[in-house]
Amino acid sequence: MTSFRFLATVALAVLLAAPAAADSITSQGVDVPRETEVDGERLVLFGHGVARYARIFRVYVAALYGPEDVAADDLLDSNVPRRLEITYLRNVGADDIREATRVVLEDQYSESERDALSERFERFNALYEDVTDGDQYAYEYRPDGEESRLYLNGELQGTESGEDFARAYLGIWLREDALSTSLRDDLLFGRR
Repeated sequence: MTSFRFLATVALAVLLAAPAAADSITSQGVDVPRETEVDGERLVLFGHGVARYARIFRVYVAALYGPEDVAADDLLDSNVPRRLEITYLRNVGADDIREATRVVLEDQYSESERDALSERFERFNALYEDVTDGDQYAYEYRPDGEESRLYLNGELQGTESGEDFARAYLGIWLREDALSTSLRDDLLFGRR
């Protein structure tokens, strides 16, 4: 009877000491917070996933954040704050990042649609630098002022304007014809 009381006491102590919900998730060794802020507004984790090259090589862990009251299907087309964090699992050259962007945009938009975005994409893509394992790019959209921001390891690299630009840029990962449909599904529909 004494050992039962001891075990029950230990079990109760463990339950009381454990937090109700963890503040983050670990994916491929990357800490993915369950929430973040953009311009003082709380955003929740919609989902996270791993981008792969040739279906074999893990390239980065991506995490998508948006307002809790916005449905995943509506996030891309809503003029609301959002954030995409990309934490690299290997070294990637800036030219490779730019090329991937260019290829996806060519697949997603007609030539005339791309013409309306091309100058802004060129300026934004020029912000990219080579990254190494552990580096993180973060893309934020701030609806006040319709401004997109790019951060590298927490430092602002530059901005671009326009809601249309923000929708097109984030569409690289979130449109039906995204860079990776499995990653898109993990990002949009992975609320945990």
